[in-house]
Amino acid sequence: MIKVLGIKIVDRIKEAGLTQETLSKHSSVITTRLGFHEVTDSVCSREAYILLHLKDDKSESELLKKELEPLGGIIIREMIFSGKEKSVASKETEGAIEILGMLVERNHDVILSVQKLLTSYGCYIRTRLGVNETFFSEPAGLIILELTGDPDQRALLEKDLSGLKGVYVRKMIF
Repeated sequence: MIKVLGIKIVDRIKEAGLTQETLSKHSSVITTRLGFHEVTDSVCSREAYILLHLKDDKSESELLKKELEPLGGIIIREMIFSGKEKSVASKETEGAIEILGMLVERNHDVILSVQKLLTSYGCYIRTRLGVNETFFSEPAGLIILELTGDPDQRALLEKDLSGLKGVYVRKMIF
């Protein structure tokens, strides 16, 4: 099983301390962490997001989630890849942040197809993170995308990726 936990911190200045403390306490189950918030020369958003790629340790990852849930000012979402089932592209796009996760089997043709799609939809991908993974004892790639822009184009990207053999897509929206 592969699990990605998404956390939205509503007010990072007020709420980040307890969240950081909990994440530090459970750092042994976190393999990759990506944190981001909007920042420009004139704006530093108080809203922040953290994506956690967790080890395949169900009890530890559930304990982390259980300790995060009662914290005030955060919203938790998750993506789970537990089998080779395909997900149906969702039309749900309400929310500030849309995160698309995909597990890609290590096959040259599949990888080239994914890369071609990601390049063609590049104007709708704000952030991209790639992590090496093992899926059903075979090498795979876990790709996490933060999407932006036209909701119809984002939905088409999700649909196109979901249609590829060897690609398993999940989504979380905050």
